[in-house]
Amino acid sequence: MRILLIRPPYSRLKGMGQSPYFPLGLGYIAAVLRENGHEVAIYHAENPKSNAECVLPDADIGFNFRSKSYHRYLDALKDDTHFVWAEVRETLRDYKPDMVGISLLSVEVGSSLKISQLVKEYSPNCYVLWGGLHPSFLTDESLSLPVVDFVIRGEGEYSTLELCRALENRTPLTQVESLSFKENGKIIHNPVRRAIENVDAIPFPARDAVLYPERFDFKSLGSMIVSRGCPFRCTFCSSRNFWDKKVRMRSPENVIKEIQQLKETYGTNFIMFWDDSFTINRTVIEKYCKSLIESKVNVSWKTATRADLIDEPLLDLMTKSGCVKLEIGVESGSERIKKIISKDVSNEQIKRAFARISKKGIGVGGFFMAGFPDETLEDLADTFNLMQELKAGELAFNIFDPMPGSSEYDKCIAEGLVPKNPDWTNFPFWPDAYYVKNIKREDFDNYVNMIAKWLYDYNNKFTTKLKRSKHLIFYMLKNDPVFLVNKVFKYFTRRKKVHSTGAAGS
Repeated sequence: MRILLIRPPYSRLKGMGQSPYFPLGLGYIAAVLRENGHEVAIYHAENPKSNAECVLPDADIGFNFRSKSYHRYLDALKDDTHFVWAEVRETLRDYKPDMVGISLLSVEVGSSLKISQLVKEYSPNCYVLWGGLHPSFLTDESLSLPVVDFVIRGEGEYSTLELCRALENRTPLTQVESLSFKENGKIIHNPVRRAIENVDAIPFPARDAVLYPERFDFKSLGSMIVSRGCPFRCTFCSSRNFWDKKVRMRSPENVIKEIQQLKETYGTNFIMFWDDSFTINRTVIEKYCKSLIESKVNVSWKTATRADLIDEPLLDLMTKSGCVKLEIGVESGSERIKKIISKDVSNEQIKRAFARISKKGIGVGGFFMAGFPDETLEDLADTFNLMQELKAGELAFNIFDPMPGSSEYDKCIAEGLVPKNPDWTNFPFWPDAYYVKNIKREDFDNYVNMIAKWLYDYNNKFTTKLKRSKHLIFYMLKNDPVFLVNKVFKYFTRRKKVHSTGAAGS
């Protein structure tokens, strides 16, 4: 079969957001399909055309502009002449797929639905398959859409392969594990496939399957994961329920082999590990770091983890192996809220972790959230105070969105904060989200805007930008000084665009 795998657009339709990275999930699926004789391409519809679109980095954008840009996204869904939909039509005509697979989050339901409609316009006989977090948890809702033929629930590599074989050979679809489909007006859910135990056996992501490769910058293809699964109980996250609570780790040898392939094939010397909590298994992570040192692959890398999963000896080893940046999920500065959302990390642990990371010369970023249902103004104040106290190189601040598959989503439905069957194409996502029981909307908006304005000023200070970017600056000075000069030029050009659009500080 000829299969087109798509990541749908979201930030691109808003005219904001960072340049996206290689879609690892689709890369793994593409590798398995291609290894078994299928023709596969990956279309990252979120990735803007070079020099053709004004896409503003998150840190450069004021909070009110984010709200305006979200409504721009909603408007784009209704605009059949939008240039992104024209590009989708052109891609379908040029590639001529037999099946289109779309991996989506809840926030991307609207654009995924639009793409699915365009697929059926291109050819009513072209199959549409949805996968990823949203359809895995809201399968019936997804299949109720006339333009969606199939849903794969959970890990998609081998279920997608089985589906393609069944369609080609006209064998019963009921034999495809983790598949949901429609038959005679009914929705059929096949038994769930067991999690892939030996993740080393999965071929490396098919990075060469991407369409429009010129859109990816030097960092983009260096995306990797070394594990699947999460044992933690954070109530706002669905990862544990999607991947399973058991953590499955790749071997150090397998990880080093992929890094070497990235260097040799794409010239990539910067790796981003996108694991939920990179240091979840200390023994294995120590082996990774030692293997990186002993193999002399000489790469710089960044990742994310929890504040309670690092200490000085581990940080020393990570630094020696090339770690230049760590991102920490703080979520809230309120001990009360952290207890409610099962984020079992104290403020003292967080402060200690940030201090240790900074002491080692590693860049550090913190991720915060506000708007949990049980939050009060006092809790928001605790979060703001911790934000200011950490003095991180980068701070990110989001409003809570209830995500299907999380216990917080179920709680919001039970308490009437979210309807049982929401319209996901018009769902009030961040920054318009408001699911707080104990704070009036006006008071919540005022406090959040105060934090956001402070954060905009903080993230755009020269000293903060230097902290945030020093690892990339050193990397580019060493590996590609011409690229660095071009990036600096584009930065100042972009700053003019930010102010001309009214996005700055608003």
